[in-house]
Amino acid sequence: MQRMMKKTLFGGVLFLLLSGASMLFSEELNVNFARDKWDRSKWLEVKSPRLNYVGKMVQKEDHIINWTPDLPDEVIFKKHSNDVYSCIMYDKFFSGRKVEIRSKMSFDHRMAPLIVLAGEMGKSRENVPELSEHFEIVLYDQGINVWHHMIRDGKPFWHKAAFLKTPYEKGKIYELKIVLEKSKGIMQMTIECDGKVFGYQDEALPDKFLTGVIGCEGRCRFYDFNVKTIPEKAAKKAPAKVKK
Repeated sequence: MQRMMKKTLFGGVLFLLLSGASMLFSEELNVNFARDKWDRSKWLEVKSPRLNYVGKMVQKEDHIINWTPDLPDEVIFKKHSNDVYSCIMYDKFFSGRKVEIRSKMSFDHRMAPLIVLAGEMGKSRENVPELSEHFEIVLYDQGINVWHHMIRDGKPFWHKAAFLKTPYEKGKIYELKIVLEKSKGIMQMTIECDGKVFGYQDEALPDKFLTGVIGCEGRCRFYDFNVKTIPEKAAKKAPAKVKK
């Protein structure tokens, strides 16, 4: 009886130790963008290679919003869409067997709050952080677009890599969720918002990346930002030989 109890206790302790070891490599980031609830020093203000300025996020009581002029929505969209770009990215790379990113956001008029992923960070001529190759997952009034941005011959270019056509309402808070994981050796992205789900595979999707949010083309609000990583599976080891 005592032997059985010792065996059970040993097995339980071993399980807890092994579980704890794997949990050490798991990671969660939970950021509330309300006033005085987040550490701005851990976020990079990032420049777009298409534009000649670094945009600012403005702090509100329960969210942040990209800077926009005090003008009607349609005027901003038609005449100032290149003036209101603001990007912030968390200053740490994420990776894992599976990575889940979620952010609650809303937009005025038509567009376009988004989550951004970048496998590396470039620098501008002024030595400030600047996006090079990156992916944008964009929420707007007619659906969700995934844009792949690249640099070719020193100039930025981009194409639409995937899309979902479905209506989203201005002024309504949505949670945009992204899951990245490898499927048969190829990176796969699954995107979900308001019960709609789609996905695609792309060898160019990074398996280690910086991430954050961008507000552009109109007024975009961000309420939180969350990342959860599931670690790579530990390699199976051969059982140790016990000397008799």
